Amino acid sequence: MKQSFYGFNPINMYAGIVGFSCIKAWILIIDKCGILGPPFTRQENTLIQATVLGITGVTSSGGLASYIFGMSLATAKQRDPVIDDKLNIKNPSVGWLLAFYLTTSFVGLFFIVPFERKQVTTFGKFFSFSFIWSGVMWARLLVGDNCGFSFFPLFGFKATEAGFYWDWAGTYVGVGMMCPYSTTISVLIGAIFGYTFMFPELQKKSGKWYTNEVGRDSFHGYSAYRSLVSTAMILGDSVYQILKLIIIGLYRKLQDKDTTTALPVADTHSTAGSSALEIDEQFRTQNFLNDIISTKYSFAVCAALMLVSIIVLPIIFPQVKWYYVVVMYILCPLFAFSKIHAQGATDMTIVTANVGKIAIFIFGSWAGVSRGGIVVALAANGVIGNFVSSASDLMVDFKTGYLTVSSPMSILIGKFTGIAAGCIITPLIFRYFQVTYPDLGINFSTYPVPFAGPTRDVASFALEGPSVLPKYCLLFCYCAFALGIIINIIRDVLPKKWGTFVPIPLIMAVPITIGSYMAVDLCLGSLVALIWRFKNKSQADVFIPIVGSGLICGDGLWTLLVSVFFLINWKPPACVRFLKTQPEE
Repeated sequence: MKQSFYGFNPINMYAGIVGFSCIKAWILIIDKCGILGPPFTRQENTLIQATVLGITGVTSSGGLASYIFGMSLATAKQRDPVIDDKLNIKNPSVGWLLAFYLTTSFVGLFFIVPFERKQVTTFGKFFSFSFIWSGVMWARLLVGDNCGFSFFPLFGFKATEAGFYWDWAGTYVGVGMMCPYSTTISVLIGAIFGYTFMFPELQKKSGKWYTNEVGRDSFHGYSAYRSLVSTAMILGDSVYQILKLIIIGLYRKLQDKDTTTALPVADTHSTAGSSALEIDEQFRTQNFLNDIISTKYSFAVCAALMLVSIIVLPIIFPQVKWYYVVVMYILCPLFAFSKIHAQGATDMTIVTANVGKIAIFIFGSWAGVSRGGIVVALAANGVIGNFVSSASDLMVDFKTGYLTVSSPMSILIGKFTGIAAGCIITPLIFRYFQVTYPDLGINFSTYPVPFAGPTRDVASFALEGPSVLPKYCLLFCYCAFALGIIINIIRDVLPKKWGTFVPIPLIMAVPITIGSYMAVDLCLGSLVALIWRFKNKSQADVFIPIVGSGLICGDGLWTLLVSVFFLINWKPPACVRFLKTQPEE
């Protein structure tokens, strides 16, 4: 499934559904046995979701299939059979993996802390539809290029070649239904700009500005423009938003206004005449703020964990000096804010992968080959990736807790427990595969770990510094960074009724990395929502989030089954492909 690979991972949604289903089934069983228990509440389900995400977050950001195994001798020898460079090799083992995860996975967690039945039936219908449809899509897809309905040429074959096709996936359609129209339009503008103007012109420079005779993730090739330019625009947008928040905070402080709360708290006497929705929102806000976690203690724990990392990481990786770790944690807040900003606006997690490449480039070129730059670069990828992942995941859990009137402290404890379990489970999973499959990571084996090699290649290229980048790539990045700031200034300077028509830079950057096909799906979802609101606004406001969530979860849950099918070597039985009509001679 493209959406899972390129950045949209709805595991937080179906973790809640699976958790709810399992607990409900258990309560039903014990109820049938005559044992009465307390009802299962949404707050408990939120806690389950936070804990599960804590475990899976460590597993997904732990890098066993990428940067961790990219350090190994097995991966290094497949890139260079005669390599004998111990400084740039670190074989994974349970001991140091456990220490590494425990040291780096909790810092971002504490850093980010300071900052009716008919509906269920509707959700079930669209969840089932999306799940079954994803299965039908899989059954008509055979492994191959441009195969199946996921490359439906909705706008013709020429547009399909540029990436504008409909992939029939429920995930992005569901996201499009729930996203604001400004988000969808920004994605569309970004896709048109990238795949109609910028990338076609760059492709004409093949052989002059860059070479295509390298891997898809290489800094030498065309993909450098794609990943680094989009990341630069996201960082430019994020820097502007951070500076804007600081300036507004200082201004309010000078005006003697209360800046201790980020959420608006209504006057308790102002509920008379308010709608039920407004009163409910006030109740959620007050409940969330009543259980707020101390900023002072959060930063103290965060600082202590950073200090532990600065001491422990050079012991695990002798190549990683203490001052490298200090700089890593200086960069982490900016990258974390960028991911939270992007994920909050689009539900995409593309920033993690791109941030990883930037971290590899910065620390690889800084350390150099003679000081173990490959291990330094890959370790930096892990440290920053774990920080960013735990911080952004906690913000998602806090938003869920806010909506379900759950305690922030209980969510933090659940998240902490999940991460701690993930830090133990992940190395044990690696050990299982290491013992069961001795050829783990070797090409053409059962588990070749295909992303480890390209990740090591990126780190190897990074040792050459900025000279490794294609021609004018840095200039494109500087322009994209500046554009991210300038467009935001224009949005804020214009009157609100006109500023909303200006695209959001951060969201424009998303399709540049993921692909223009997602713009088609999101626009279709927004079009459905627009027509629904036009015909029956009150009904649409209630059911659009339910329908959208059902489409996302059904498609996402099928992705889990596809993973199981892959493990047991089940392949789709057929392939449907759309071909151009050949002119008669």
